[in-house]
Amino acid sequence: MKAMIEHRKSERFFHESPVMLEDFRTGFKYKGIMCNYSKGGIYIESDYAPRPERKIRITVDNLPLNSSPQSYMGEVRWRRKLFANSAYAYGVGLKYF
Repeated sequence: MKAMIEHRKSERFFHESPVMLEDFRTGFKYKGIMCNYSKGGIYIESDYAPRPERKIRITVDNLPLNSSPQSYMGEVRWRRKLFANSAYAYGVGLKYF
């Protein structure tokens, strides 16, 4: 079996941290967990999966080298239902803007 090569513009960093997500249009808030991030985006898992192209504010509590909460704006690029043994129902990919 060959290893798959990832074609990414920037390096991905694996770090789990609680996040608060807020739908920019409706103000609906929900919790999730950040699993990895890069210069261009973030992957989170949550029990709610906003539709692609939805604008989301992401507040991360615990980034490496920075203990104060950080907020970012992103756009949902994709969402996927996770397996039954996952802690959350959905995986969501967001691109920063």
